Amino acid sequence: MRIVVFDLETRLDPREISPDDESAGWDALKRGEGGISALVIHDLTEGWPYFYDDHTAHVAARHLERADVVVGFRSHAFDIPCLEGVVGRCLALREHVDLYREVARINAERGVVGQKGDFTLDAICRRTLGRGKNDSGAHAPQLAREGRWAQLFHYCLNDVRLTTDLFLHVCRKGGLVNVGRTFLPVPLPQWITREVVKDPS
Repeated sequence: MRIVVFDLETRLDPREISPDDESAGWDALKRGEGGISALVIHDLTEGWPYFYDDHTAHVAARHLERADVVVGFRSHAFDIPCLEGVVGRCLALREHVDLYREVARINAERGVVGQKGDFTLDAICRRTLGRGKNDSGAHAPQLAREGRWAQLFHYCLNDVRLTTDLFLHVCRKGGLVNVGRTFLPVPLPQWITREVVKDPS
């Protein structure tokens, strides 16, 4: 079974698209109007990262569609719509696991309300894995504008590594560390977790 984990960064930020309405700018980004400066797919089967940008977005889309499972963080509401906007079509994913969406859904069912920033990739990974992001995604468009591609892709790759390790932790431990240092069960389909557990790498 082929499992891939991915993340992307846009060339523009919301204010560049809509200076007077940041919300409208985010909507435009989700339609692909801000382009893609960096897209990293970590193929767990091969143990290898693949790098794409908006010039090779169609190849990245096909890469995701070939996978049995696509894993992301906030990917359902942002990354996938953004990529679909750039390539001009809907993606046909076999199975899509959005870790943020699962955490938000389970916390909502339990009536758990956190503070702003409690459920970011950085916050969840620091609680669960003991380490977090190496920068903020808000800086990614600036890195692209300045042509600092190595730093940009390193940042995107680090986010993918964090998402990968969080996904593996959830598969093997059954959940993650929630607000208040409590354990939050995050049940994933058993056919996915069985595949991960049998491969200790």
